[in-house]
Amino acid sequence: MNNVLIRLALFDIDGTLILTGGAGMRAFYRAVRQVFGIRVESEVIHPDGMTDPLIARQLLEHFGQSDRWNENSRAQLFAAYLDYLEEEMEQARARGAIRILPGVMELLNRLVAERDFAIGLVTGNLEQGARIKLAAAGLARYFGFGGYGSDSEDRTTLIRAAIRRGAQLVAPAAVAGVFVLGDTPLDIIHGHAAGAAVIAVAGARYRTADLKPYGPDLLVRSLAPVDPILAFMRS
Repeated sequence: MNNVLIRLALFDIDGTLILTGGAGMRAFYRAVRQVFGIRVESEVIHPDGMTDPLIARQLLEHFGQSDRWNENSRAQLFAAYLDYLEEEMEQARARGAIRILPGVMELLNRLVAERDFAIGLVTGNLEQGARIKLAAAGLARYFGFGGYGSDSEDRTTLIRAAIRRGAQLVAPAAVAGVFVLGDTPLDIIHGHAAGAAVIAVAGARYRTADLKPYGPDLLVRSLAPVDPILAFMRS
């Protein structure tokens, strides 16, 4: 990669690459019940774009148990969550509930074939949770680095971690641009805060009208067709 300018393409997972039929939150609620004895009957918080640690903390705050959030309970919760996530993703895969979103495979394959792109993750999932989801969808092989909810509760911080790891991976080549691809307002807000250009993908949970006010650098209805997205990242 010497003397090559590399662009980092950093993907969110849920709603950008794949849909899992709610497997992640089912696993989360099962873990919360096991560790804290809290039964979550409905969506009491809106987790879109949030990190796993922030989801956990806000759930406990909602149920008036924030004083129980500490290093020990955090470790117990996430260990239980990852076990349940393995189960939920396997069940989702078996019943055909995991969906790779339009354009994803073509875009990833095109980026892999390009010498001047490096593909990473920026996701609120714990790193191991991200690996579980991507493995179940058959996408794990595309991603060698990233920033994760296990790095920080704050999404801007984890995006910066992904950029730093990407820069280390491609060194001594220089990073010519950083692109965050996500599907929620928080992807746009935190991507910009981390200094990246943001490609916002509507369709899974938010419409273009929902995302446009947040000022993404490129707004698309899906990752298909891929040529306009690649052209933007090369401009």
